[in-house]
Amino acid sequence: MAVLKSISINNDVKKTILENGIRVVTERMPFVRSVSVGAWVFVGSGNETSANNGISHFLEHMLFKGTKHRTAKEIAQSLESLGGGINASTGKEISLYNAHVLDENIDVAVDVLADILQNSNLANDDLELEKHVILAEINHAKEDPEELLLDHFYQNLFHDHPLGYFIYGTPENVSNFQSSDLKNFMDYEYSANRMVIAAAGNIDHNRFVDMVNNAFYKYNYLHKGPVKNFESPPKIDRSVFELESLHQGHICTGVRTFGFNDERKYVLILLDVLLGGGMSSRLFQNIREKYGFAYNVYSFTDIMSQTGVFGIYMACAKDKIEKSIELINREFAKLRTETIKDSDLEMIKSQVKGNILLGLESSSRRMRKAGESEIYSGRHNTVDTIIEKINKIKPVQLTELANELFQISNFCTTILTPCKN
Repeated sequence: MAVLKSISINNDVKKTILENGIRVVTERMPFVRSVSVGAWVFVGSGNETSANNGISHFLEHMLFKGTKHRTAKEIAQSLESLGGGINASTGKEISLYNAHVLDENIDVAVDVLADILQNSNLANDDLELEKHVILAEINHAKEDPEELLLDHFYQNLFHDHPLGYFIYGTPENVSNFQSSDLKNFMDYEYSANRMVIAAAGNIDHNRFVDMVNNAFYKYNYLHKGPVKNFESPPKIDRSVFELESLHQGHICTGVRTFGFNDERKYVLILLDVLLGGGMSSRLFQNIREKYGFAYNVYSFTDIMSQTGVFGIYMACAKDKIEKSIELINREFAKLRTETIKDSDLEMIKSQVKGNILLGLESSSRRMRKAGESEIYSGRHNTVDTIIEKINKIKPVQLTELANELFQISNFCTTILTPCKN
């Protein structure tokens, strides 16, 4: 298989498009002895229907249950015996299969990833056993109030839309999946032009491209299904769920935002840190330190291809739920009406830049940055470019974005509370 096009993004980041459509992106980190490799597939629960919800996550599990060349144990041992490891995750839009190894073992990592993605057995016997594992995972999530709340929050924010589906799926769907369902889904959705192989660490780009070229030889299908454009679904403004096992209330409130390619995401990151990014944030200082309502309160962002989420989570005593929501709303009102001081903004910028730079000391984080950037936009900003974008943000930009996003009519609030009885 030939190389279609090679691009040098900068001195360390390089990109090659293989003839079959797979994109290969690497970032060289010569000062480390490890390499992180990720096979990114632009498929997740957002590609599902209500009838097959949970199939992306089920498929992720099944790809580790054995191939034509390796048993499930041999897949695990292949990298663990070398001091490395292999893992996977399923999200709303992306399924990621990743490995972390010493630089001298990069060929093994590529071979194993290619093996599970091209030669998995998806055998019925393994599938029936794995159903019990995933049903146990679903039950575990139901017993974790934070995870359960976030699942319901997304379901309410993206009501009757695939982005609102539970990633694990429903017990009914999981119980009914057959091997043929997984094979058909994988054959249709796992196409070469939806796949990015990203790596970061002590790596030579051309040598890595040759490895991927030779290993992923079976991928020659280009997905020709309809392009999914996000159509804003209705939301449920407020919902309350009661759970017998709870001893306190759990709150998640938030709004839909914009997609990955919107430059305002850097402003949103600053708002995120200002509101709930650590012990110095406004929500922590107000709700925990001043009022003592909550042990844990934080904000979060989740930027996807065409939309996104900004949310706040906290847990508090049942009789403090309404007062806590009122305090959260006050902080949003302040952001809409009061311009942040230059000194406060500079402090937040320093915190964000520090988080970025410290995070990128890890080959895994750099691999994730490269893979996410490629799969969502095909563009790769250097760290210096990102820092420059953050440095240029003015206080008025935070106020403008707060006024656009943080209107009460935009919010979805989901509450888990102990049963009344």
